[in-house]
Parts: sequence; structure tokens; C-alpha cells
Amino acid sequence: MRVQRQDIWHRKPENGHPDQAYRVIRIQMDVVEELRDTPRDTWPQRDALPRALNFLGESYEELGWDDLARRAYFEELELRRAFEDRQALRSVLKALRTTLIRLKLYEEALPIAEEERRVSVELSAPGKYSVETANSAKYWITHILGELGRHEESARSAGESVAELREQKPIKKGAPPGYGLAHAQAEHARRLVVIGEYALACDAAAEAAAFWRQQPWEEAVRCYTALGELSILQLRLGRLDEARTSHTEGVRIIRQRAERKGEPEFLGHLAGVLNNHANRLRALGLDHEALAAAQESVDRYRALVANAEGRAVVMKTELRLAVALIGLGSRLHDLDRLDEALAANTEAITIARKYEHTSMGRTELARAWTNRASALLSRNADQEAVDAAAKAVELYEKPESLALARNTFGVAAARVGRLDEALAASLRSLAEYREWHAADPYEYAPLLADALTDHAIVRSKRGEHAEAQAAAAESVEMHRRLVAINPDRYTRELNRATTTANEVRTAPSGH
Repeated sequence: MRVQRQDIWHRKPENGHPDQAYRVIRIQMDVVEELRDTPRDTWPQRDALPRALNFLGESYEELGWDDLARRAYFEELELRRAFEDRQALRSVLKALRTTLIRLKLYEEALPIAEEERRVSVELSAPGKYSVETANSAKYWITHILGELGRHEESARSAGESVAELREQKPIKKGAPPGYGLAHAQAEHARRLVVIGEYALACDAAAEAAAFWRQQPWEEAVRCYTALGELSILQLRLGRLDEARTSHTEGVRIIRQRAERKGEPEFLGHLAGVLNNHANRLRALGLDHEALAAAQESVDRYRALVANAEGRAVVMKTELRLAVALIGLGSRLHDLDRLDEALAANTEAITIARKYEHTSMGRTELARAWTNRASALLSRNADQEAVDAAAKAVELYEKPESLALARNTFGVAAARVGRLDEALAASLRSLAEYREWHAADPYEYAPLLADALTDHAIVRSKRGEHAEAQAAAAESVEMHRRLVAINPDRYTRELNRATTTANEVRTAPSGH
């Protein structure tokens, strides 16, 4: 359906200024409508109408009217296909593909992207920048296939990109040799992860990381990202020493860049990377080293907060300090330093409350309340734990995080005698973890195993001993499998599950 003047009579711009809308209405629509009613051989230029439609589509984009831009570009595309100007055809295909992706119309976008790719390849010449244009078009096919849930095809497309890039000549005055290939390998790794091909993904990620290791220190962030992604895959595959080495190397690279010039941006990167490193070390069961990294992250964020200027910068930096404080509290809790853990948590809550009106502030406040509830349970402050967990449940929106908060609430509620609420919360979280575990056992096995331990406690408090013993036995078995892969990380949880199993086995009958 072609765009018409009446389509914009009562619309307000999403972006830009009203005078732009006035220009579109008063000038471009006049031109387009006149050319539509004029024989093509009388146009002032051979492509006058498609050119006017292109300008109209760009104007709609400026105003945030992507639905109208889509219609303008489709009309232009039909006209461009009849002309010999392949560059102009490629240009409108790109504009239309971009607009359709923004509109999340992926079924429509795919054939447009495929046509864009064919035209781009036709226009490309070895060693010229036009090859990168064709490579980009191929990437968008991969992306769209992923958005459509056609993940096998997306991974295959990404692999084809890698194979093509291996054979391409370097681009004259383009990116350094291997630059595009490294990006393609990283993308291939991500697509392989989605289809569960973790070993192949690890190989692709390792190749990408090898390239970034050789680049100048200006590429420190990209190198860290590549090493971080590699470390995650190595951890998933049980290659624990390699996972630690990769992430430690990434931290070292960021540290060298940050400390060489003391740039605030990179000092901020270093603080965030250290928080990530603490989480990675914790996943490896290295609790003392994880605590040291978490503490350094907090210390560095404190220094950045002290020097932050401007409301937006202060808010951003303080929220990142809150994230680091929540992590520090958890690492202190891992080592049973509960007073210090709760002190860090209290500071995080104070900061997050200031920014509860923002999405990040609300999320971090919920996370802080969840972690506080867990620490309070360890301190046997059960009613306070109930209150803290209830606040987290109220604040959270993301299902995975909400399940954790709800599960924590269930345990706390059982310990204060609110047994019906406890069972409802525990059953719901357990059902969700089972569903997610079926889709990704590696990611959700620890959470499901812990939820089963907690469910055994809830059932035992209710006097439902058969159910309690079944949950405890399943938890112990799951934790044994986890310990076989990563003993330093999961032995503590296995001990807790075993203790719970023994307690429910000997618990008295009745409520």
C-alpha cells in the first residue's frame, strides 16, 4: 500500500521536530504525488520518483515513522528493480532491511536481506571496500535467521561467512587483515552456542581471541570481550584451568590499558571487569580470590564516584558501585563473613533506592534484597529474611531473577510458619527451574539442585516427609554430578544438600 498524504495528517513525530513533519507534508508528498501522475518519460530525471520516495522514506525515519518509511521504501524498490542502477537498488534494499528489522518484521526482512546480499556480491570486487558491504549483507541474513528462530540455518550462515572471509583478499585501506574474520568467528561461536555445539563454538571463539591478542592495546576492550566469551565456553566444557587463564588474561589486558594513562573510561572498564572476574572465580570455586577481585572492584568504583561530575555520570557510576557492592556482599557471604556481607548489602540498597525510578536501579534493588534475604537466613534472622525476599519478589520483572527471589521467600516463609505461602512459592520456582533446565541443563542444573534442597526443607516443615525425602534425594544426586565436574565450586552445596537429606529423613511426623 502506497503512502498517502492523509497518513500523516494527525501524526506527531516520534523524533525530530514538527517543522520536519511540515516539510514532508508540504514538499515531498507534493513531489511524489505529482510524479505518480506523470508519464515516466516526462520526469525531470530518469529516476525522479524513486529518488523522491527515498527522500520521503528517510524523512519518515527521522520522525520515527518506520511503518510509513517501510511503505515508501517498498514503493521505491519496485521502481528501482526496473532501472539499471544497481548501486541505488542496493541502497534501497539496505534501507528497507534496516527499517524492517527495527519494526521486527523479520519474515519480510529475510527476502529483502537475501536480495541485498545478491546485489552486493554482484557489485563487489576483490580487495575493494565493496566486499565488506557484501559481508555485512551476509551478516544480516544470519541475524534475521536467528531472530526467526531458525538457529541451525543461522549457525550455518555464520559458518559460511567465516569460510568466505578466510579466502578474501585484504581490503586496500580497509581494516587490518583478519579483522573481519575475527568478528565473523565470534559471531559463529555465538550462533553455535545457541544450537548447543559448545566445543565447536569454543574453537571459533579461540580463533577470534587469538587475533585480538595480537592487536594494539587500543583494542583492549575487544580483546577482553573475546577472552571473556572464550572463558565462558571453556567453563561450560569443564576446562576449568583454561577458563581461569583466559579470563585472567583479559583482566590483565584491561588493567594495563587502564593504568597506562589513567583514563576514567578505562578505569571504569577495569572496575566492571574486576566484578566480572569475581563472578568467574566464584564459578571456579576460588572464593578467596573472588573476594579480592570483588573488593578491588568496589574500591575502584568508590574512587570513580568521588570524581564523577554531572547528574547522569554520577547516577551511572553510583549504580555500578551498587552492582559491585552486591557482588562483594555475596562473596563475603560465601566465606560466612555475614556482618560484612550485610554491611555491603545495606550500602547497595541505599544507593539503589536513590535510583529506583530507573530500570537499572529497580533491578539492582531487587537483587540486593534477594541477596540480603539469603544472608539473613544464614544468620537465622528468618522474619527479616521473609520481609527482604518479599520486597525482591515485588520488584523483580525478569522471570529467572523472580524465580530465585520467590524460592528464597519460600524457604524464609517456611521457617516462620507461613507454610501455605512457602509451598506455593517453592512449587512455582521449582516448576520454572525444571522447564528451563530441560532447555539448558548446564545453565540451570545448579539452580534446580538448590531449589530442590530448599523444597525439601519446605516439605519437611509441612510434615510432608515422602515429598521432602524425594526432593532431597534428587538434589543430592544432582549435586554429586555437579561436584564430579567442578568440585571446588559445588562441594559446599553438596554438603548442604546431604545435611538437608539427613535432617528430613529423621524429622518427626506431622505439622
